[in-house]
Amino acid sequence: MSETYAERLAQGNPQAAAAFQLGKLIDAVDAARAAEEVKPKVWHFASSADARAAADRDEVADRDVLVIESERIVGIVVAIWPVAITEQYGTLYAYSKLGKPAREYCKGDYVPSVERAEQVAIELGYTLADPSAAQAARIAAGLPVPIEMPRMLVEPGDVLHAFGARLNVLDIGTRIAATGQGEWWALVHGDTEDDRRRTYREQWAFAVPLSTAAWDVVTIERVLPNASA
Repeated sequence: MSETYAERLAQGNPQAAAAFQLGKLIDAVDAARAAEEVKPKVWHFASSADARAAADRDEVADRDVLVIESERIVGIVVAIWPVAITEQYGTLYAYSKLGKPAREYCKGDYVPSVERAEQVAIELGYTLADPSAAQAARIAAGLPVPIEMPRMLVEPGDVLHAFGARLNVLDIGTRIAATGQGEWWALVHGDTEDDRRRTYREQWAFAVPLSTAAWDVVTIERVLPNASA
């Protein structure tokens, strides 16, 4: 690589060498500051009213992320407007006010803020207002996502939505019942204590006739591969 004039001058002059090194240091600091500026700041507030007041007073900046755990809200500052990216929005502007997916707003200028806000919301277990964004964020985080699936394709490890509960699928199969009819069966266990109260405390099994299971579609939760990984 060829040397620049400044590098050649620095080799024979101590003062020039010091100035050259100082210039490199300043460039490195400026680059670090620029990288820090791109990363959105995350602010926590006691209420959505406090978050909106902070935006009104310019105490938070454009593209900053707002977190209000007491109301299960995460939002971003769009120009001077605090907009929620979660289903809950309190006194912030609802996600629908953007008029388009947040990643597409202002030609994608807010993508870093949206990604950081979605990450925080998913970590806290909050529901995102954009269903497709919610699914994409959960897939990226390696978390189960709800999908519709033919009953015959349900697998052990899935979480099945049935009987008003979320059921961990422990085993599945088909068999011939005492009536001589084929049936699809599943061994399940409620995912949470509330799910077990709604069904049975211990593991339990249920069956569906194959004539029904062959066309039935159910909702499950499953970890899906991340196409972007």
